[in-house]
Amino acid sequence: MELKKHEKHNLDSKRPLFFNIGLVIALSLSIAAFNWKGQYGGMVIEPQAEEFEPTFEIPITKIPEPEPPKPRIVAPKPKPTSTVAFIISDLPEVDESEPLDLDNDIDIDLSEDIDNSQYVEVPDDPFLIVEDMPSFPGGLQAFYQYVAKNLDYPRIAKRMGVSGKVTLEFVIDRDGRIIEVKTVKGIGFGCDEEAMEVLKNSPKWNPGKQRGQEVKVRMVLPIWFKLN
Repeated sequence: MELKKHEKHNLDSKRPLFFNIGLVIALSLSIAAFNWKGQYGGMVIEPQAEEFEPTFEIPITKIPEPEPPKPRIVAPKPKPTSTVAFIISDLPEVDESEPLDLDNDIDIDLSEDIDNSQYVEVPDDPFLIVEDMPSFPGGLQAFYQYVAKNLDYPRIAKRMGVSGKVTLEFVIDRDGRIIEVKTVKGIGFGCDEEAMEVLKNSPKWNPGKQRGQEVKVRMVLPIWFKLN
């Protein structure tokens, strides 16, 4: 037991020495590391210079802006003008050597009446009412006197005692003739046909007028059949 204690005591006394030796070795290695020139395996590695590729500065190219389009000039279309043609062949010749007298009044003769009737278009269809209605020569009373004088009472109507009114429609033409006679309402037994025959054989009437022009007029008149 005493021998072990002696060895331990010797080691403790030498510990500072070992510490100093280790410190010296560490400093030596550090100094050697700083002075090492890169010797590796018998070869000295020298740093190589970096190779740089030459660079070129490319100037900025300025693209010019396109010119704006030139305005298109369009000639305006000529406005249509009305052309008035004058016939100058019948005009009197003017002496250009004499000055024109602009103070003279122009006399226009308006005394002559203009007959507008020739410009009125007369329709072919009969009128019902016109400015001047047709008339029988001597008036309506003269017409019924003509009817009473020329009317023959049908025998069958007398035998049957038939009497009454026959209404006739007819047209008085432009020359006063009676045309287009027809019965509107009759009583039969030959009275209708007799009334139509008397009216067709009537003398000419005075034709109707519209704006001074003779026109056709449609009329309706009754003819009476009476027994004594």
